[in-house]
Amino acid sequence: MKWPLVERPTPNAQVPLYNRFYLHASSASQADPLLVWGTEIDADALQTFLQERNRGGRILVTAAHALIRATALALEQHPELNVRLVRRRIYAFRNVNIRMAFFHRRYSEIDLLLIEDANLKSLERIALEIWQRMLQAARGEGGRDRDLARLRRLPAFWFRQIVRLYGFLDRNLKLPTFGRLDGTRRGCMMVNDLSFLGAPPMRMYKPTHFPDKSDSFNLTLGPIEKKVVTRSGQFVSATVMPLFLRADHRLVDAQQVGRFLAAVRDHLSNPERLAGGYYESSDIDRAIVQKLKK
Repeated sequence: MKWPLVERPTPNAQVPLYNRFYLHASSASQADPLLVWGTEIDADALQTFLQERNRGGRILVTAAHALIRATALALEQHPELNVRLVRRRIYAFRNVNIRMAFFHRRYSEIDLLLIEDANLKSLERIALEIWQRMLQAARGEGGRDRDLARLRRLPAFWFRQIVRLYGFLDRNLKLPTFGRLDGTRRGCMMVNDLSFLGAPPMRMYKPTHFPDKSDSFNLTLGPIEKKVVTRSGQFVSATVMPLFLRADHRLVDAQQVGRFLAAVRDHLSNPERLAGGYYESSDIDRAIVQKLKK
C-alpha cells in the first residue's frame, strides 16, 4: 500500500482566482475546464540523438522513452502541474511518476504502465522498464495481466458497480493505492506516443479524459512529417512532430500550461538535455537485456 499524495492540500491562497471559478463551478453551469494546446518539435535533432544513443547502447531507446524523460524533467521544473483533485481540493503528488499508454498485443487493446520517479531515471533505465513490461504483456506473464484477466471475466453488472463505487471513493477520499491495477493512479500525467508506423499526419488531436481524477494531464506526440522551415534565414526541409497537451483549468491556467509545454518542447528539441539520471546495472537487468535480445 502506497500513499501517492502529500498530507495537506494546496492552500486556497495559492490557487489562482480564475482556477477557483472552474474548481467551484456548479454542474448546472456546464463549465468546460479542459485546455488543449498544440505545438511541434524539431524531430531532426531528436532522431539524430536517438540514433547515436542506440549505436553503442545496450537498450533500444525510442521517442516514447525520450517523451517520458522530457515530461518528467518538465514536471520537476513546474511542480504546480504535479497535482490532482480530491473533492474540490488540490493535492500534490509525492513523486514524479509518469503513466504511459501502450498497445497490448496479446489482447489487441490499450493498457497502461507506470514509470516511478521518472525524473531520477536515465533514458536507458526508463526504456528497460518499459520493454520489460511489454515483454511480460506479450507473454502474459505479468501480475497485472492476471488481474486484468480477472476483471474481464466480471459480468457487466458487477463491473459497473465496482467501477462506480471505486470512482466515488477515489473522487472524495485521499485513497492509497493497493495493488497493480490502481497503481497507475500515482501519476498525474499520461503520455501517448502516436508516432507509430503508418500513422497519418496529425492536424488536430483532442485527448479524452479518462474517468479517473488522477488523469489531470495528457501529453501526446504525433507522427513525423516533412515541413519547410526557416533556419539561419534560409528555407530548408525538416522533419517535425506535433505535440499536444490536454490540461484541467481547475488545476492550472493557460500561462502555466504554456510554460510547461515549452519546457517539454525545449527538452525534446535539444535532446542532449535528457542525459543524466541513474541507471542501476544488476544481474536482474542483465537477464532482462538477454531476454529482449532473443
